[in-house]
Amino acid sequence: MLEKWKIREIVKSALKEDLPFGDITSEILIPSKLYGKAFFLAKEKLVVCGKPVVEEVFNLIDPEIKIIWQVEEGSEAPAQTKLGFVEGNIKSILKGERVALNFFQHLCGIATYTRKIVQKLAPYCTIILDTRKTLPGLKILQKYAVRVGGGKNHRFSLSDGILIKDNHIKALGGIKEVIKKLKNIPHYLKVEIEIKSFEELEILLNSEAPVDIILLDNFPAEKLKEAVNMIKSIKPHIKIEVSGGITLENIESIAKTGVDYISSGALTHSVKAVDISLKIESIYSY
Repeated sequence: MLEKWKIREIVKSALKEDLPFGDITSEILIPSKLYGKAFFLAKEKLVVCGKPVVEEVFNLIDPEIKIIWQVEEGSEAPAQTKLGFVEGNIKSILKGERVALNFFQHLCGIATYTRKIVQKLAPYCTIILDTRKTLPGLKILQKYAVRVGGGKNHRFSLSDGILIKDNHIKALGGIKEVIKKLKNIPHYLKVEIEIKSFEELEILLNSEAPVDIILLDNFPAEKLKEAVNMIKSIKPHIKIEVSGGITLENIESIAKTGVDYISSGALTHSVKAVDISLKIESIYSY
């Protein structure tokens, strides 16, 4: 669930940015007592995501606005589906239109792309993970959208776990120095380490380092299966994650190697927003 308190400040910030001094176009042109109904129209096939955020946008603008959804969160909607109706004061609807659509289109885009990947991975035991490559201020919403699409979340923040990356290794002077440091890590913390070469992998596997997950980052495709087999033969208890250059076209070939996780920053940092419109359907006055 995405609780309102988690999204309220994000939505407030977006509205403040878009309405610093109000909607001057609507204030000048639209009568105050004009009411009506509008609908969200999916202009392409999508996975529905972001209903609680859309609701919060209109609730903060005008608590009297009513939203009646025709679809469930996480459901797949074909093109030309009326996703839901917004009813109330027309000025209020117009004030929230763009902010609501920006959130809705973006989150549906993430959920839709994630769902495509999840469907590709269905025949395998591999789990798709997001990363911390999120837009500043939108991390909670973007990672929520990944879950709605059927994916799983990696770390939310640097405080969530130990992930030793290439720059950590370089800063310490190499993989051997990192292994020495791992002796000081509390037993209750999981340790993940990024490996970029067979040399590093061999040194790690022949050590007593308390490693739970090995991340094979941007490993040569033709060498990936060999690396997976090496890990499973020497340290079968260690989970294997792959990242770097993940696409819909190559993700199945990666899953076939037997890895446990595939992580992709593209789920959040460069996903294409889906096309959704808000169309006024009827108008009436009080």
